[in-house]
Amino acid sequence: MEGKAVKINGFKAVGLTYFGDNSNGEIPKLWDVFNKRYNYIKRKSQSMLCYGICDEVDSEGKFHYTACAEVDSFEDIPEGMEGKVVSEGKYVVYTYCGDLKNLGEFYNSIFTKWMPDSGHEMDCRPQLELYDHRFMENGEFDIYMPIK
Repeated sequence: MEGKAVKINGFKAVGLTYFGDNSNGEIPKLWDVFNKRYNYIKRKSQSMLCYGICDEVDSEGKFHYTACAEVDSFEDIPEGMEGKVVSEGKYVVYTYCGDLKNLGEFYNSIFTKWMPDSGHEMDCRPQLELYDHRFMENGEFDIYMPIK
């Protein structure tokens, strides 16, 4: 699969963060909690525009994953949630559509085949999952891999 190189503008987001390796399916559970609290987030930039932000991977393979909504401001962040800032930058975008149980295989293909074959060098910035109306309609969403 060939990804599409794009440049994104920076943005602010508010949501819930998990730290670990997702070995027990913690990320889907995080999304369940986030979805129940989504309406408490004020200042959303757009309705139904959410991100999964993955950053700060440690030497043991643990990482921070934030289920969040893009916001215009960090005013009135709900209790237990946090603000995140994603800087502008270049990314390669891959679109996933399928059963979420196969998402790990898709990511493995990104890291072991598609990104190395793309000619782009990964950058040490957050990886993004963009969930918009397509996810609710057919399970489709975009994965943004940071590049230099």
